[in-house]
Amino acid sequence: MKNVYDRIRRWRTERPKTFYALAGISGLVAAGVVALVVVYLMVNAGAFGPMPSRQSLLDYRNDVGSEVYDVTGVSLGRFYAQDRTVTEFDELPDHLIQALVATEDSRFYQHGGVDWEAYGRVAYKTLLQGEDDQGGGSTLSQQLVKNAYGRPRLGYGPRVDLLLHKIREGFLAQRLESVMSKDEVVKRYLNTVSFPGNTFGIAAATQRYFQKPPSELSVRQSASLVASLKGTSSYDPLRAPERNAKRTDLVLKLMHNAGYLTEEQLTDALADSLGLNYHRKSEEEPLAPHFTQAVKREALRLLADIQRPDGEPYNLYSDNLSIYTTLDLRLQEHAEAAVERQMTNLQREFERHLGRRDAWETEASLRGAIRNSQRWRVGRAAGRDSTALVEEFNTPRPMELLVPNGEPISGEFTPLDSVKHSLSFLRSGFLVLDHSTGAVRAWVGGSDFDFSRYDHVLSRRQTGSTFKPFVYAAALKKGYDPCYRLSNALRTYEDEDGPWTPHNSDWNHGGTYSMHGALTHSVNVAAVRMIMETTPEPVVEMARRMGLPGEIRPIPSIALGTVESNLFEMTGAYGAFANQGEYAPPHYISRIENADGEVIYAHDAPTETVLESRTAAQMQTMLRYVVERGTASRLRWQYGITRPSIGKTGTSQNMADGWYIGSTPTLTGGAWVGGENTGVRFRNGNMGNGSHSALPIWAYFLEKVEADTVLADVLGEDFPPLPAEVQRDFYCSEFIPPVEVVEELEGDDVEEPVQALPVSGLEPSDNGTR
Repeated sequence: MKNVYDRIRRWRTERPKTFYALAGISGLVAAGVVALVVVYLMVNAGAFGPMPSRQSLLDYRNDVGSEVYDVTGVSLGRFYAQDRTVTEFDELPDHLIQALVATEDSRFYQHGGVDWEAYGRVAYKTLLQGEDDQGGGSTLSQQLVKNAYGRPRLGYGPRVDLLLHKIREGFLAQRLESVMSKDEVVKRYLNTVSFPGNTFGIAAATQRYFQKPPSELSVRQSASLVASLKGTSSYDPLRAPERNAKRTDLVLKLMHNAGYLTEEQLTDALADSLGLNYHRKSEEEPLAPHFTQAVKREALRLLADIQRPDGEPYNLYSDNLSIYTTLDLRLQEHAEAAVERQMTNLQREFERHLGRRDAWETEASLRGAIRNSQRWRVGRAAGRDSTALVEEFNTPRPMELLVPNGEPISGEFTPLDSVKHSLSFLRSGFLVLDHSTGAVRAWVGGSDFDFSRYDHVLSRRQTGSTFKPFVYAAALKKGYDPCYRLSNALRTYEDEDGPWTPHNSDWNHGGTYSMHGALTHSVNVAAVRMIMETTPEPVVEMARRMGLPGEIRPIPSIALGTVESNLFEMTGAYGAFANQGEYAPPHYISRIENADGEVIYAHDAPTETVLESRTAAQMQTMLRYVVERGTASRLRWQYGITRPSIGKTGTSQNMADGWYIGSTPTLTGGAWVGGENTGVRFRNGNMGNGSHSALPIWAYFLEKVEADTVLADVLGEDFPPLPAEVQRDFYCSEFIPPVEVVEELEGDDVEEPVQALPVSGLEPSDNGTR
């Protein structure tokens, strides 16, 4: 050992320059080795980005969004951040794979994830020549890792960041190929990479540009799509056809050089036409669009509380979930047809009714619509003052005015014209559910999703006379019976706003009604008399128990429907009347499965008894009278619906809202019709009431379903028979006129007690206005 030290000392003394040079080089090598070890350890520790395990790499799935299905398994649409569909390896044509390998990674089948020759070239260009070589040197496996896990910003500068990312991706690429075959790498790459037109994955790209699956691509079409990977915007075959064609020829020649194409095949491919057949699929093409938007919101809410195995919440847009809903697309189609039919007829009546008048009754209604418009709200959010916005609203420009279920009107219009045009159309919503379970079967948020995406199944409006059944249900619960007599005489009450005198819409007053007669003919004065006797608090409690969570003030005027609610809540509540007092909360997602088919959410909400059996039977009978001879009797005499039905019409103040909620033995449906705001309305009760505006939607729906031989049975046969003791509760006159009128009618026919649901055959009016 001493001899070694002596030789080093002599060397250092006799040849100092050589000694120190070798010592410096050795130190640099040692430092380099230490640096590489440190970098290796830091890379594996995730200091430069995530380092998934071999199993995580194997389990990685492309972001293909989530599919939504109806109750029969029909797809309603997908939710995705990127338009992507998975294509299996055996569906990929050989020439597509060959084009990809020849162009992007010519030694793909020789390396184990890293092409060291290309790697050295990138390091040389990046560090020594200062070139920003973003794509060179990366194998398909490295690109797959980059696409899957991204490149977080490290903060060391672009060149150093790039080098560190390349090192990390090299490690991951080798790890990837240790657990995955070359075929699987190619499959995952082509399902991950982005193509032109904001498409992700080969299936989405071939469908967008050629209207065919990948398996049917020609050699030139495959080469064209691979050519576009160099720059999805710069080499887009639609927007940059010459640049794409030039690079496509290069890809074909690379395929020939790699031995994938013969001379003859190359010549044919170079001469072949591309056969572009571009079709941009709208992002809003789901079936039942208002419904699918509601499903999206509900799914996001549910998934926020459900964790994946890695502890993160499921992602609706990337985790390939299957969302099974309660919607029956067959019933949905009948519901949409019923809404379109009624709204087309009603709109024509509305326009004839208005004549030369504006659809909006006051300037306040127009101003409100302007301020609610997207243009105004965006302008105000950007800090623009009202004066500038008013000027903009009066400046003509080319635009299209949409027409519900019709062709748009093109021309020079001002934004104010657009607001007025939109205001002139009536709106509607329609919901159908299975009241035994609360499962939504049809959901129509409007007559045309493109015209208005606002969902009127969820919009809150005054309920009008559809609230009256809660008043009478609360009275029955307190011990009143259906024959209890209520005065129809005008009376003034004191409330928080001062004296108040409710009246009937037909201005006929006097005499007395039985409770069931008052509901049958929707008598306002009697309804207020009833709530004054029971007090409002039990009515509020009853409405709450039956699924109305919104604000309900315990004041007498709620008997006339000043309460605001929506179709989702009201239809669910009425389902309890049809379901023998059992309330099933409405729902529309039955279960959610992850990509492995595991159920991660299942609906489980038991029904709740909200009405005792006798009260439920009484209410069901009272609502059946409404259909047989009351405000909803046009269901029989005008539309010819004979199936057992119960229901109630409703009209809010000034005919701003028309409602109808009805049930067959198995289904409950709610319809609403009104303007964009309460200032857009019919000006008289005969046309604006719920029996004329909303009830026909339910009638047309029943008509369509009854004519459908496959679906007719879903409406049910009949309600349970009325117990004998409940039948006796209705042995009384619906209406007894004032004494002076009775004396005048001595010897003439006077109304006899009601028995067993006779049908009057008369056309009543809806008395549901305050």
